Amino acid sequence: MTTILFVPGAWITIAAYEPFMQALRAEGHDVRYAGYPSLDPKNPSTQDCQTDTQAIAAVLRPLVEEGKDVLLVLHSYAGMPGAAAAVGLSRSQRAKEGQSGGVFGLVFIGAFVVPEGLSCAGLQGGNLPPWILLDKPLPHLNIADDPAGNFAADMDPDSMKSLMAELRSHATLAFTSPQPHPAWADEEFEGRSAFIVTANDRAVPKEAQFGMMAATQKTWIVKEIEAGHCSPFFNKKQETVALIQEILKEIPGA
Repeated sequence: MTTILFVPGAWITIAAYEPFMQALRAEGHDVRYAGYPSLDPKNPSTQDCQTDTQAIAAVLRPLVEEGKDVLLVLHSYAGMPGAAAAVGLSRSQRAKEGQSGGVFGLVFIGAFVVPEGLSCAGLQGGNLPPWILLDKPLPHLNIADDPAGNFAADMDPDSMKSLMAELRSHATLAFTSPQPHPAWADEEFEGRSAFIVTANDRAVPKEAQFGMMAATQKTWIVKEIEAGHCSPFFNKKQETVALIQEILKEIPGA
């Protein structure tokens, strides 16, 4: 049985993703969730990409050490700390060391693919996009302007309402701190990294998604869905699950 560890995007709590995770479970997958401290943080002045990476690794490592084969599924900002959390935990690397289990693949959904040492802001010329409202509601925090338009323009009213109820503030330091070394850059994940492009995304435009992949000079398994930033987990969740099933067939030994 494949264990899928899902990591959320910025601002969005676990409740918003529950229907999507349930749809994955209905396909027979063991689905787990890893949150991180920069989302709705207690101390936003200390919660950066590295502390998020450590929090995700604290959930991932025990799964791997139990001998589970893990697929990481990462939404939006999660592409940064999630990819870093997988470093040193690949299935192929563990097999060489005589150990079972490990991460055998990465799936990015409308997510950030950032080189080591560069921040999310740095990737965008040093500034975050204007729809990220800084120092709101308090210093070191931010919220998204017009989240309905940026995240959910193609969602039905009930789904949009459900998403809006689960948005929280985020630590700005997470977006301005450097990317730790990401697993997609390692040989162990060559041909094992996939990207589901959200073609109608207003938050992370389609062109930016392809641009981030191209900049890695790596081979990606690429799928595309006619969806905005969050609709893959709501009105398009069955299509997204089907794409993940396709990806599993294309990752060697999955």
